[in-house]
Amino acid sequence: MKCSNCGAPIEEGRLFCMNCGQEVQWVPDYDSFGSFIEQQEKLKKEKEEAQRRERLRAAQAAEAARKRKKKKQKMMAAAAVTVVAAGAVIGLVFWNNYQRNYNSFDYQMERAQSAFSSGEYQDSYEFASRAVTLNRDSDDARLLLAEILVNLDQSQDAREVLEDLIQDSPDNSEAYGQLIEIYADQEDTDAIKELMDNCENDEIREEYSAYITNPPVFSLPEGSYDAKQTLRLYTRGEGDIYYTTDGSEPTQESTAYTSEGIALEEGTTTVKAVVINENGIPSDVVSNTYTVELARPDPPQIAPSSGEYTTAMDTSIYVIVPEGCTAYYAFDERPTVNSTEYTGPVSMKAGTHIFYAIIQDENGKVSAAASATYTLTEAE
Repeated sequence: MKCSNCGAPIEEGRLFCMNCGQEVQWVPDYDSFGSFIEQQEKLKKEKEEAQRRERLRAAQAAEAARKRKKKKQKMMAAAAVTVVAAGAVIGLVFWNNYQRNYNSFDYQMERAQSAFSSGEYQDSYEFASRAVTLNRDSDDARLLLAEILVNLDQSQDAREVLEDLIQDSPDNSEAYGQLIEIYADQEDTDAIKELMDNCENDEIREEYSAYITNPPVFSLPEGSYDAKQTLRLYTRGEGDIYYTTDGSEPTQESTAYTSEGIALEEGTTTVKAVVINENGIPSDVVSNTYTVELARPDPPQIAPSSGEYTTAMDTSIYVIVPEGCTAYYAFDERPTVNSTEYTGPVSMKAGTHIFYAIIQDENGKVSAAASATYTLTEAE
C-alpha cells in the first residue's frame, strides 16, 4: 500500500506514513478488546516516532541551510574583499597613471595635437592649456593654444596669447604670422603697423614686408618760400598717397594725391600725408609746414627821368612793365589798382607835376610807387 499524501510505500500494519506522518486508513479487524488497546498504543508510538523523525529531519534541514548560508556569506565576504582589493589596486594604478600624465608636458601636448587634428577643439584646448601651465616657456605650446582658440572663435584670447608670446620671444616668426592673420581678420591695420614698427628682426621684417609701408617722400623741405610752390609726393614701394592740408590726420578717406602735385599758395599750409598699401596698412604720417610769403614787385622804371621839358621836346612818359604785371598811374597822387591802367605812353602836363606809377604782379602783389617830377613849358 502507498501513502495517499506523499505516495511513499507503507508496510502492512502501519497506521501512519513513516515519511510524512499521514494517518493510514485501515479497516480494523479486532478480535478482542485487548488487541484494540495494543493497537492504539502501537498507533500512538508510531505517530510519536514519525513526529520525532520529522522534527529531526527539519532540524537537520535547518542546520544544513544555516551552514550553507554561512558558507555562502563567507564566500561573498571573501569575494567582496577580493573585489575591493582589486578595485583599490586598479584605482591606485589608474590614479598614479593619471597623476603622471596630468603632470607630463609631453603627454598633454601629444593629446592636444591629436585632438586638434581630429577637430575636437574643446578637448584640445584643455590639453594645450595644461601644457602651457606645465611649461610656459614652450613657444610650440603657446602657438598651438592660440591656433585652437581661433578655431573656437575666441580670436581675442588668441591675440593676447600671441602678443605675450612675441613679447617673450621677439624672434618667433610663426607667432608674427599668426598674429598678423588675426589682426587682418579683425581689420585692425593700425595694430599690424604697430607690430611691424616694433619688430627689430630684419629677417622677420623682410618675410612680412607686405605688411610694412614706407612713408611718403616730400619734394620740398618745409620752411618759408617767397614764391608759390608746387609740392610733389613720392612713394618708396607700392601704395597710394592720401593727404590733408587742414591739419587733420590723413586716412584712406582723405584727398588722393595725383601727379599734378599740391599747390602751395601764399600763407602757411601744413601738409600731412600717408601711404596705404594694398593690404590696407598705413605708413607713418609725414607732416611738413610751408609758409609762402610773396615778395612785392620792385617799383616800375619811369622814363624820362625828372626834369624840365618844353613842348618842342618829346614829352611822352614811359613805364617799364614786367611781363605778367599791370601798371597803374596818376598825377600828383599815389595810384592804386583802381587808378588809370597804363597801356602806353602818357603825355606830360603843362606846369610842374609829379607822375606816379605802380605795378601789380600776377600774384596780386602791388609795388611801391615810383615817381618822376616834370616841369613842362612852352617852347620859345
